[in-house]
Amino acid sequence: MGALSFPGDTVRAAVTALLWLGLSASAAAQTIQGRWTLLKAEDLRADGSVARHPWGLRPLGSIVVQDGHCYVQIMSGDVPSFSATSPPVGEQMRAALLSTYIAYSGSCVVNDAAGSVTLKVDAAWRPDYVGTEQTRYFRFEDGKMLFGPSAGSIRSGNESLTRRLTLEPAAKR
Repeated sequence: MGALSFPGDTVRAAVTALLWLGLSASAAAQTIQGRWTLLKAEDLRADGSVARHPWGLRPLGSIVVQDGHCYVQIMSGDVPSFSATSPPVGEQMRAALLSTYIAYSGSCVVNDAAGSVTLKVDAAWRPDYVGTEQTRYFRFEDGKMLFGPSAGSIRSGNESLTRRLTLEPAAKR
């Protein structure tokens, strides 16, 4: 029985189709669309070292981008729980809880070429966020998404920091 033989154009077309499909699958996997689960949150110095973990070492949260809408919710995993018999939450506890949680949502426009998403906030944990536009930048690295505001936009004392959230597709969990 002889070896199979194909005309050159057929082989070239098959290889081209396979490469195109592979690139399309790779590009499709690298989209901000969908639900993302927060793995870590870091505020970085200009040299790349971690200055702080804004929601502690075990932050909880997710980002959802779907059909022109975006939802962001993040909290510290170190917040104490409350029982039904606990005394009412006091001012000091309210302040602590407010500083360990963020949430906002609204319509958004994704610019894949620029690696950005601009969200027009219609609901937020802070009333002064409502009505603002928030632009965040994203890129993909090793199957994860790195997400955050513009470089150097976070202030801590006299230091400018860059917030970086690391997320994975929610389906992986």
